[in-house]
Amino acid sequence: MHPLRDSVRQAFASFLAVPTAVIVAFVLLAFGSYAVERTGTGWFRPVLGYMEAHVFGDPEATSTLLGTIATGVITITSITFSLLLLALQQSAGSLTHQVFDQFLRRRSNQVYFGFFVGLTLYALITLATVAPPFNPVLGATLALVATVGALYVLLLLIYSTINQMRPGEIIKTIHDHTLRARQRQLPLLRRTRRAARLPAGDETPVLAPHDGYLQRIDLDTIAASLRQAQAPVEIVFEVPIGAYVAYHDRVAGVRAERGDDAIRVAAGVEGAIRLGRQRDIVTDPAYGIEQLTTIAWRSVSTSQQNPAPGIATVHNLHDLLVRWAIAGRDESGDDIGDQDEAELPVVYPDDVMMRLFGAFESLAVVASESMQAQVYAQIVRTFALAIGELARPDQRRTGDLLLRTLPGLGDHVLTTELDDALTGLVASLERADCRDVAEAFRVARAGLAGSIGTLNSRATRVPTA
Repeated sequence: MHPLRDSVRQAFASFLAVPTAVIVAFVLLAFGSYAVERTGTGWFRPVLGYMEAHVFGDPEATSTLLGTIATGVITITSITFSLLLLALQQSAGSLTHQVFDQFLRRRSNQVYFGFFVGLTLYALITLATVAPPFNPVLGATLALVATVGALYVLLLLIYSTINQMRPGEIIKTIHDHTLRARQRQLPLLRRTRRAARLPAGDETPVLAPHDGYLQRIDLDTIAASLRQAQAPVEIVFEVPIGAYVAYHDRVAGVRAERGDDAIRVAAGVEGAIRLGRQRDIVTDPAYGIEQLTTIAWRSVSTSQQNPAPGIATVHNLHDLLVRWAIAGRDESGDDIGDQDEAELPVVYPDDVMMRLFGAFESLAVVASESMQAQVYAQIVRTFALAIGELARPDQRRTGDLLLRTLPGLGDHVLTTELDDALTGLVASLERADCRDVAEAFRVARAGLAGSIGTLNSRATRVPTA
């Protein structure tokens, strides 16, 4: 895809579509009101007569009012938007650039921006129609009513912007985007496999035509190319949605019994993938997980020492973990695509759950670095509550994750909250038949408890044998 075309498409997808639609609506309203008023008919003629007699007495008065509205809206919009950008920049300094992304993606903000720009254009177009003896009373009346509405919309914009800058609101918005992105990804998972069935032999590679992030895989295009094959064919993708590939990196491999089938299908796969300069949270749930992790890492680390956003992130990651675990269980089995009639011979490496577990692992590491025991306690409590909902492979993955984070436990003071979380985790691990992990945490807790009542430094808190 051409870089300029990709940038324009991304801009409209993430922000410009709604403001453009609102602006076009205002422009059409301006032309429509002019056309209606030129006909001189309508049930609203008495209202227009009243407005002409008391407000818009002559074209000059109408022109003055419309000019005031246009310049006033432009001034207010410029000042307000400048202040909002400063507020966003200040918030982004604490919660990373994800603040900008979520602010632009919010539909209400898009409507507000389009409303102010559209009202300005409406007033200017209506002003241009003033030509004595024609007096656009209808257009001026609508402009006056819209201006009154704009002042109230300005209050809504200020309130909503302040509300959106709250860490909890930002984190919850990313959480909701991530859930919707995973829901949109389900058709891809249902129509693909998790493991290859044809033997690995000579594969025809599908190489990236340019660098970028894998944004989309068009399975319908792939299905069309597969129907042309004369013998069994299987496509094995090596990178998931959201992965970065450089020019000529291997994106997939085509396994086929006939070489001409492999070449033809590989060309179809290359046309079915879309690479972009930016990741798209609309279809990439792993990107949402990465955004949440980035916010939590920055706030929990010693650069900020603010546990509140980190704990809020752990809570939202906990919700994602349980929701997706239950959804996977309801889909009957480890392979979400095994029982779908429309399954294609396409292997897709779904790594969203792995990324989610990796987020917990990263936050456990940074919590030990900053000695924020309350954050580590929340991570421990998350797995104590959720492990019963996980499938057996995910339970094993949880056990491995917990053992990898266990060395960092010695950096914490055994607070009451952390002590309770560890006790609950040991009990949950035993119920899930993860007895080796449970025993490791029981021994670790006992070792850390040995420091209670004794003066220790961070390096000597846990006695060594």
